[in-house]
Amino acid sequence: MRMKDLAHTRFNQLSLLELKIIPCTKPANHQYIMQPAPVERFVYIVKGKGCFKLRDKDLCAGERDMVYLPGETAYRSHWPVDSEFMVVDLLLHNAEGTPIRFGETPGILFCDTHGAYRGLLEELEAKADASGPFDWLERLSLSFKLLCEMARDTNRSELDTQNRKIKEGLLYLQNNFAEDFPISRLAEMCCLSPGRFRRIFTQCLGMTPVEYRNKLRIQKAQTMLKTGVFTVGEVAEAVGIPDIKYFSKLFKRHMGISPSAMKKNEQ
Repeated sequence: MRMKDLAHTRFNQLSLLELKIIPCTKPANHQYIMQPAPVERFVYIVKGKGCFKLRDKDLCAGERDMVYLPGETAYRSHWPVDSEFMVVDLLLHNAEGTPIRFGETPGILFCDTHGAYRGLLEELEAKADASGPFDWLERLSLSFKLLCEMARDTNRSELDTQNRKIKEGLLYLQNNFAEDFPISRLAEMCCLSPGRFRRIFTQCLGMTPVEYRNKLRIQKAQTMLKTGVFTVGEVAEAVGIPDIKYFSKLFKRHMGISPSAMKKNEQ
């Protein structure tokens, strides 16, 4: 199960079985071999550079990168310069006992551009062995705060990547929404199949390409109607929906008022 699938999961449906924070300082040219283990491993690079040699790829990361190594991943790490980093070993299960993962393949989850994670990780590491009153509760609170921030940043990073895949088609749609063209044209611009373009588009914008085009058309229609200059028919034609009956139905669905009523209210 993927972490992003748990956006609305209840607290009592999760089991945090292990969360270990290990601060590390290594000299230049240090190497380390990691055998397969069931925990999810994250390496947050505070300073320096790390290179990870995996079975089918090489991965290099720099300062403030959060490197993700899924459970059961064997790797060899090499630190070419003096480096500081923090290792996070995590084991999280859902209610059915299925491990929750951030992804299927090793990679850089995101870059901590604002440096927010270092303080949080250090605070959590300092509380690891604390035994004062309610330290266990603070440790649990910090643990889930860390998970929450990592999940959000991971999802944001994935969406940014997906957005880039459909950027050309999205821009064309925004600039030509009044035209009546097939979605396959947008998919072709992005070198994607229509089905894949539609799936990525919906994931990124929360609506299908057709729904988004209709939204843009209605927004433009609203602006034109509020001027009081154009008739409903002229507005419908201008936004690419010449069928006035369909245009009125669509407009009311989006705005909660008919186009004629809106025009009348602006007069």
